[in-house]
Amino acid sequence: MEKVKQIPATLMDWIIKTLNSGVNPEAIVDAMIRKGYDPRLSYTTLFRIVGNKPIDTPGVQAPYEYEQPEIEKKGSILRTSDREIKVLSKVEKPFILHLDNFLSYEECDQLIEFSRSRLKPSTVIDQKTGEEKAATGRTSKGMSFYLLENEFIKNIETRISELTEFPVENGEGLQILNYGIGEEYKSHFDYFPPSKVDPEKGGQRVGTFLIYLNDVLAGGETVFPKAGVSIVPKKGSAVYFQYGNSKGEVDRMSLHSSIPVSVGEKWVATKWIRQGNIYSDKVV
Repeated sequence: MEKVKQIPATLMDWIIKTLNSGVNPEAIVDAMIRKGYDPRLSYTTLFRIVGNKPIDTPGVQAPYEYEQPEIEKKGSILRTSDREIKVLSKVEKPFILHLDNFLSYEECDQLIEFSRSRLKPSTVIDQKTGEEKAATGRTSKGMSFYLLENEFIKNIETRISELTEFPVENGEGLQILNYGIGEEYKSHFDYFPPSKVDPEKGGQRVGTFLIYLNDVLAGGETVFPKAGVSIVPKKGSAVYFQYGNSKGEVDRMSLHSSIPVSVGEKWVATKWIRQGNIYSDKVV
């Protein structure tokens, strides 16, 4: 089906009325996409209506106290033991840090080649049961490396740890995702349902480190609809967003999606970070 490229005035009026009634903005965008509207146009239209400011949805935002992440204290030029990384942009609520030059082009290519033969259809976390399952909202292929699987993976995980100040053992194995044309990951949260958090396996997820492994010719942006933020994939760059605090609260402003790829393909690496050691620490 050909995507609709223009938003009629009647639809604009409906979007404003629906937002004012308290409907989640991500539900509005999903409805527009199902009706045949271009995904990027759908998101940018919503951002324009709310003035590129966070969208408040009455009755949905759970209490969350923002705390300054350690990575934010390091300034605009971040240094690890083997690399200098520049901060491109920052959003405070939700906390989102856009980084340039996290991986070299050679490292990106190597990650893709290491993972290509191990790709399988991606799964999602069921928000009711906490279990992994196949889902129509996530149409990518993926694989996961074991933690510290080899020296190359260890170097990347160490770099992430040095930036975020979370120990390597607080991170899940590095996951690689590949999106083809039309493939996407609809609006979702990365944290677990509170009732499904396992304190024996590191507890709740508190942050996500997302690395872009290639330049996407069109589409594939990472969108935070409640914050009015859209990030275009750039090879070697990364996005870190934190949604968990020391009180065990989670930030519903961290809702995000990967919009469909229009031209070419998209490769990303994802590191999910938990409160504690995923092997042995009991989080209390």
